Amino acid sequence: MKVGISLGGGAIRGLSHIGVLKVFKQHQIPLDFIIGTSMGGAIGGLVAAGIDIEEIEEFVLSTPSYRLIDIGILKRGIFAGNKIYSILIQLLEQKGLGDLKIEDLKIPFRAVSVDLIKGNIFVFDKDSLVLAIRATTSVPGVFSPVHYKDMVLVDGGVLNNLPADLLRAAGVDVVVAVDVEKEHEEQEPSNLLEVIYRAYTIMTTEQRRANLKYADVVIRPEVGHIFAFDIGKIRECIEAGEREAHNKIHEVISLLK
Repeated sequence: MKVGISLGGGAIRGLSHIGVLKVFKQHQIPLDFIIGTSMGGAIGGLVAAGIDIEEIEEFVLSTPSYRLIDIGILKRGIFAGNKIYSILIQLLEQKGLGDLKIEDLKIPFRAVSVDLIKGNIFVFDKDSLVLAIRATTSVPGVFSPVHYKDMVLVDGGVLNNLPADLLRAAGVDVVVAVDVEKEHEEQEPSNLLEVIYRAYTIMTTEQRRANLKYADVVIRPEVGHIFAFDIGKIRECIEAGEREAHNKIHEVISLLK
């Protein structure tokens, strides 16, 4: 019985995945396949590389806020430094895993990106893990795209923000999807970054909904009220992931019997 988890995109909201994966570890739920988009790809990639989820949590929470912020508006992206994701990549490098290839990971892993040249989904299933994380987290208009071979890659959420369908296609028996996006917002955007991200999430809503039918269990941490780039809410996102995973873990366990 193979268990796979699909970790959706959501920027800071996506740090809820840490809480979800902590609960899976506590209940000794095996993960035979991980696929992720954006923050889901970043967190999933670190776990697939063998980094303990509590270590990822500690690293993120102990990183000073000023290191997570980049306030310059640059030519190719509002935040060309891509700080929060760069911090996660830094953890890989500190562990001596900066040169790790996807095909050598402890857990099979895929990261979803989109090629701006051909307009197609591109799924990293081999080559550099760091490159795959950089590509899957490159939100259009916010972060710089990644050049790879003859492609210009951006965040996979443009076409597939919750890739549960790809897990099912890979032959996984039990598909768990972690959805951290919100369907509707109560307040209007208050700044340019929020306008860009809000428009982006609206574009991805239908595909995300469609992919939920491929999941046996859907975990939805209550983080919709948190702005996607609010670094002051990191701990709150992680705790929300833990709470909702505890509420849903019995469903996962029942499917393994």
